[in-house]
Amino acid sequence: MSYKFRVSSLTVDVEEWFHVLNDPAVPDIASWNNLESRLEANIERLLSLFAKYRVCTTMFWLGWAAERNKKLMRCCHRAGHEIASHGYGHVLAYHVGRKKFFEDILRGKKVLEDIIGEKVSGFRAPGFGIKDETTWAFDVIKEVGYEYDSSVFPGPRGHGGMLKSSLEPYVIKTSCGPLPELSMSIVEFMGRHFCLFGGGYLRLSPKWLIHMGIKHLHSNGRPFILYIHPREIDPEHPRLPLSPFRRFKSYANLKTTLPKLEWLCRDFKFITMRELAEQLK
Repeated sequence: MSYKFRVSSLTVDVEEWFHVLNDPAVPDIASWNNLESRLEANIERLLSLFAKYRVCTTMFWLGWAAERNKKLMRCCHRAGHEIASHGYGHVLAYHVGRKKFFEDILRGKKVLEDIIGEKVSGFRAPGFGIKDETTWAFDVIKEVGYEYDSSVFPGPRGHGGMLKSSLEPYVIKTSCGPLPELSMSIVEFMGRHFCLFGGGYLRLSPKWLIHMGIKHLHSNGRPFILYIHPREIDPEHPRLPLSPFRRFKSYANLKTTLPKLEWLCRDFKFITMRELAEQLK
């Protein structure tokens, strides 16, 4: 068992309230500029919380959002948070294909680097949207110049999921060289994989179960990786006319996110994903 991975990382997928995936009600990128932005207020609330508990996070910024919030992203960077990439236009690799995926994540990287004047090392695909059939995406991620990835969800998922993937950090051999993979934290019970640590999973799971899950991860020498979206601390954000199932997944228990996040910030110490990736070298 490796004890070096008994650490925790808090990550933020920085995107707007309308950046939902895989539903006909989701607006096209051409209309995004015409929609209300709630990102600045939500990020400022998060920055205040993180400063209160001296937490440094990794923020996976969507390039489209970064272009429209340059001062805000620089503020995150100055506060000590790692800036990483979430691509540019919130695309799924298996929807757009290799060429467009390459173009999107390269554009996202360049946008972020131009704004902060510093190399961006990390990448996370929107929705953890890489499947067993699209492992070519890892070649592209490495080819673009990212130094680590956090796109694998080793469990069942609507728009992604690699069930046979390792549950601990590992290195992917790509055509362009080794790529450290920091997959989403999963707990196993009776042969099945469960997530408790981000998005709707975090909102629907009680604190005692989350705490038990974290203890399970660390006792097995695996990191606790948490992810949130800014919209999840904003119960009043506008709603999209999603399908009933997606509406439940996207909007259930929004009022629980901020209290749970404050509890986690108060009781756990977090390192950045870049620091975690360094431990794989």
